[in-house]
Amino acid sequence: MSVWRPLKDTGSGYLLSLSDSLRLAETQCPNMLVPVADSTMIVASDYSGQHKDASHEAYSFVVTTDRALNRWLPSLHEFREQWLPDGRRISFKRLNEPVRRKALPAFLQSVGQLSGNLITVLVDRGVGSFISGGPNAAIEVLPYCFAPNEGEHTVEKMLRLASFVAFIIAGLRRENQESNWVSDHDEALDSHDKRERFARLATYLTFGLTGWKQPADHLFGTTELPQAPYWSEDVASVADLAAGAYCQLELGTYRPLWVERLGVWE
Repeated sequence: MSVWRPLKDTGSGYLLSLSDSLRLAETQCPNMLVPVADSTMIVASDYSGQHKDASHEAYSFVVTTDRALNRWLPSLHEFREQWLPDGRRISFKRLNEPVRRKALPAFLQSVGQLSGNLITVLVDRGVGSFISGGPNAAIEVLPYCFAPNEGEHTVEKMLRLASFVAFIIAGLRRENQESNWVSDHDEALDSHDKRERFARLATYLTFGLTGWKQPADHLFGTTELPQAPYWSEDVASVADLAAGAYCQLELGTYRPLWVERLGVWE
């Protein structure tokens, strides 16, 4: 039985193409995705490729459940006690630091025990805006989602991130299933006002993709908020490693979507 629920709205544009790519990949590899509908959906994300020398931007999402996460936490606790008792985070950009580099294999082995999906979308830096007319048009069309003086780069980042979050929710979540999303701290979400505006944007896009009339709550925040769960940095680190690694690849052809199943690394 297919895990991914393909988008049906022909007006979804690039998201429809991404959905079709994932549907075809799952048809060829039936066990590629694991279901994430048995409890609250948990999404953690991180991003890479925003520097000027990058050929692609990477948006990476770990999608699991509260139940699967609770089964995994003892393994995470054991890893931290042995390898990173000082609380430092595994980070792709900081793997040149000896302690983090030595801890990486054990971290990946621990993460291999977490049941879930890792979805990474690569966007060629040559791609234009995700909305016709560019960021200024987005501010005009969606005034409740963007501040009037918002920078074009931030508006575009918010558009892309909200699109991918809505895409994942539409394809993997049920209407009556609650979900929580934890993002790495980012310029698109670095203030309460931006997070409120982003929530409206993501809600509009999710409704457009799903048509849900009475969806369960979808809560979100960043890893730097005081109320963020203690495990949020570690789960987001998985997305960080994937995003950073793919941006380091010499990509001869544009690969719009990469999906991995967690729980199979050895």
